Amino acid sequence: MTDSVIPQLIRKDLRLHRLQMVVSFGAGVLALAVMQRGGEVSLVLGSTWYFVAIIVLACLLPISMVQNERKKQTLAFVMSLPVSYIQYTTAKMVSTVLMFLAPWLMLLICALTLITTRNTLPHGAIPMILIMALLPVVGFSLILAAALVSESEGWAIAATVICNSTYGIAWYLITKTPSLTANWTGHVAIWDQAVLRLLSAEVGLVALMIGLTFLLQSRKRDFI
Repeated sequence: MTDSVIPQLIRKDLRLHRLQMVVSFGAGVLALAVMQRGGEVSLVLGSTWYFVAIIVLACLLPISMVQNERKKQTLAFVMSLPVSYIQYTTAKMVSTVLMFLAPWLMLLICALTLITTRNTLPHGAIPMILIMALLPVVGFSLILAAALVSESEGWAIAATVICNSTYGIAWYLITKTPSLTANWTGHVAIWDQAVLRLLSAEVGLVALMIGLTFLLQSRKRDFI
């Protein structure tokens, strides 16, 4: 088995599931366009749809790219090839993460560009936007880890339910943090310790879940 199989598996996933990535990005752009209409209603609707577009992609990709592959018996065929568990995990992790991070990053850049050039929101809201935008990345990492490591669809669905039911709570707690809310209406983005701690915690959780996924997958003896 050569490493060339990993890029082939990645390309296969990108070809089969790229529509989800395109639809999510298009929905996010449409939401940003709604925000540009001005007014409180447009801002609320646009920001809600913006995050919904990202969250839906974070839920759908791991289920469709990992669990559905097992359900449709595609995994049995893939593992009949000379592919190791770690090579399969690497290919699946890279393709799924790429297909999520590509539209996520582009939508985040679009949102930040609108803030800095069109003054859609005060510049002080930029740290808060980054913190909130990273929450779906954390949720995506948890769902992907559950989908890859678990042997049943139930665990992946449970992870999806947990993530979707806690986004609102997490956002509420963040908006109630005095050191954050005190600066988000300002004209300058403030990167204080509270912001840096939250961003570091989110990035750390993502790295931890990816690392645990590879650790647990390396100890498996049966993928089918």
